[in-house]
Amino acid sequence: MTLDRSDRSDPLEGQLDEWRAAFDRSFAEPRRLGDDDAVLDVLGIRIAGDPFALNLADLAGLQPAMPAAPYPATAPGLLGLAGHQGQVLPLYDLRALIGRGAATAVRWWAIARAAPLALAFEGFDGQWRLTPGDRLQQSDAAGTGWAVRCGGALRPLIELEGLIAAVAGSQLGEPWAGSLTPTTGAGPAGR
Repeated sequence: MTLDRSDRSDPLEGQLDEWRAAFDRSFAEPRRLGDDDAVLDVLGIRIAGDPFALNLADLAGLQPAMPAAPYPATAPGLLGLAGHQGQVLPLYDLRALIGRGAATAVRWWAIARAAPLALAFEGFDGQWRLTPGDRLQQSDAAGTGWAVRCGGALRPLIELEGLIAAVAGSQLGEPWAGSLTPTTGAGPAGR
């Protein structure tokens, strides 16, 4: 028996179906060149109740959180091991990596594209395709970064490249900074 989702009466279920379909399409559609290079696809997430964004191009997947398999290591922010498409990945607490303390209850995992690791976070707000006008350069005490305007909020854009480098550095015995700035230099968002 096939489940027909077209007759759903719950608006929340309909919104979730729409987000799921848009997210899946973003991975299935070929990347277009030209005018689309100016757009930025982002996921709106929540960390410690605050809005943030992740660049969709930095992700290989998104899935609901499940219990992580324990792993006997003391790496900062390491929650354990996660499975994704037949791979075993280290699972890190994104909230801890950006210096906001440990997450109390994670509900989502983002799978990084550039490295074999997963990042756990508390909330998922949606996916947006943004124009250059929706990207704003912001300044903070730690340096210059980017924020995006989407979903009715100004969201700091978390550049995963810097997080991945810091995690890899801590695994190689380099000193851990303790917290990372949610945004890094211009990166892909500033292009």
